[in-house]
Amino acid sequence: MRKNLLLILSLFATTLAFAQEPATFEDVPLGSGGIWQPPTGENEMSSGGWLFTNSNQYGYWGGFTASNRTDLNQSGLDAQYTAATGCGYDGSTQYAVAYTMGVQTEVYAADGQSHTVTGCYVTNNLWTYQDILQGGYGELPYGGITGNDPDWFKVTAIGKNASGQTVGTLDFYLADYRFANNAEDYVLNTWEWFDLSPLGSVATISFELSSSRGSGYNMITPAYFCMDNFNGGGAAPDLPPYIVNPVQDVVFNEYPQTIQVNLNGVATDPDDPDEQITYSIVSNSNPSALTATMSGKILVMMRQNANQATANLTMRATSDGQYVDFIVHVIINAYVDQPPYIVNPVQDVVFNEYPQTIQVNLNGVATDPDDPDEQITYSIVSNSNPSALTATMNGKILVMTRQNANQATANLTMRATSDGQYVDFTVHVIINAVIDLPPYIVHPVQDVIMDEFPKIVQIDLDGVATDDDDPDELIEYTLLSNSNEEALSATMAGKILILERLTEDQAEADVAMRATSDGQYVDFNVHVIMNHVEGVDENRFGFAVYPNPTHGQLTLTVSEVSSFDYRVYDHVGQCVASGKTQGTETRLDLSYLNKGIYFISVEWEDNRLVQKVIVR
Repeated sequence: MRKNLLLILSLFATTLAFAQEPATFEDVPLGSGGIWQPPTGENEMSSGGWLFTNSNQYGYWGGFTASNRTDLNQSGLDAQYTAATGCGYDGSTQYAVAYTMGVQTEVYAADGQSHTVTGCYVTNNLWTYQDILQGGYGELPYGGITGNDPDWFKVTAIGKNASGQTVGTLDFYLADYRFANNAEDYVLNTWEWFDLSPLGSVATISFELSSSRGSGYNMITPAYFCMDNFNGGGAAPDLPPYIVNPVQDVVFNEYPQTIQVNLNGVATDPDDPDEQITYSIVSNSNPSALTATMSGKILVMMRQNANQATANLTMRATSDGQYVDFIVHVIINAYVDQPPYIVNPVQDVVFNEYPQTIQVNLNGVATDPDDPDEQITYSIVSNSNPSALTATMNGKILVMTRQNANQATANLTMRATSDGQYVDFTVHVIINAVIDLPPYIVHPVQDVIMDEFPKIVQIDLDGVATDDDDPDELIEYTLLSNSNEEALSATMAGKILILERLTEDQAEADVAMRATSDGQYVDFNVHVIMNHVEGVDENRFGFAVYPNPTHGQLTLTVSEVSSFDYRVYDHVGQCVASGKTQGTETRLDLSYLNKGIYFISVEWEDNRLVQKVIVR
């Protein structure tokens, strides 16, 4: 009887240990691709006495699988089996990957009993991590353009009893951009502990994902997360940070003056990475004398007047919810300011061309004996001859543009200002008369002959005209008219004339062009001859391109042939994709192309069909 009792107790203890062991996923057999490969159907992945649901149907999977992939250079769908950490928790080899959209993602003990689960480590899937940081499917990254959009992405654990009733839910944010200070926004690429013990004794735990960009089937963010050490040991008790490098007294001797102090390294945390420590201002004892703000870990202090004063800033270093306060003592000395003076007068400025703009860098013209010269600003006080010369400032650059070809002079009264004090100086401008010669044609464009349809021809007009008294690279070419817009499309891209044939019928067109240099111009003509092209009956070969317009995915069909070549051309006639197909149909992915109009050319034997496609 005693032996039987001991055997029963032993079996009972073994069962409890089996059910309560952590699931490390190191015991899950992986296939050659580094992932667990279950058979088709509804499956259970086993690790450490726990069962993880999996659905493998028609080439699609959901629920849980296991992986040992480490390549962080993958992207998109190729990254769906990789953790953003590149390894399991604490550098382990294997970990779980969960895909929750439309499938049951559930965990329960192999012994069929209810248990209190300690928790698990979670992190982002690599594809999801990239989508949050970079945006995907035409969406902006989390935070939007400014970084202020309150985006979030979380995993929810749902505990249920043996009757399937929900007994509790817990949320864990894998990405959170809702903080008032954008520096506190985060997206996880480290393993963090998700405490599940508040759920109590449960028969199953289901996991769901949701975000500020939808949930369930409507969620745009890829519905993946990664897990390790399910029911393992929780995080150790957290210790607060403490000060290791107190900030020395900050001394102001100038006015105005801003001083920045990098607080990185002031505090340390014995059990969390110091990089995660954030710094904030708790109070300022003298805001009328000093303003203080934080920019990341940089304390930015700006004195408010020239008077003598002191201030104490109470600062806080926070790490993992715990903090330590410290004081930054600020000494503000009285300040008496000296005015700037001229050390490098501006030489006379001479204009010999028209139109002509001259820029003069005023940096260094004046100096200030008691303030940084970089803070000197320059402005225009007056212009003695605005009808002959306009003058504006761009930073410390004086920008002068003559207004006509006549001879004239002008005096610009300038001001150098530093710390509220200034010195004036004069810039004398001499404007010489200019007689400008027009451009003329040196290389007429030969007749353009088109024997094919469709056909796009590009003509580089650079060098067609020259200007004896202005640089040829400044010559601009414009299109004036097209005598036959029904047969020919003509557009300009820089100095490139782009001609696109619009009909297979015999036609001619004259494209009137203009070469402009320094306000003067010369006109010339480009003659285009389009010879008749015999067409091909597209319907006879069952040629189809769909969907059109497309967002990137495209199907080509030529039902009456056994193989064909295809090429994709952009609007300027450049081939951007090509290939050969065995069979009557092929699928193309054009999602990497810019939005716009493209031409699909299909060729076999002596036949060629062309279809215009719009990529949105």
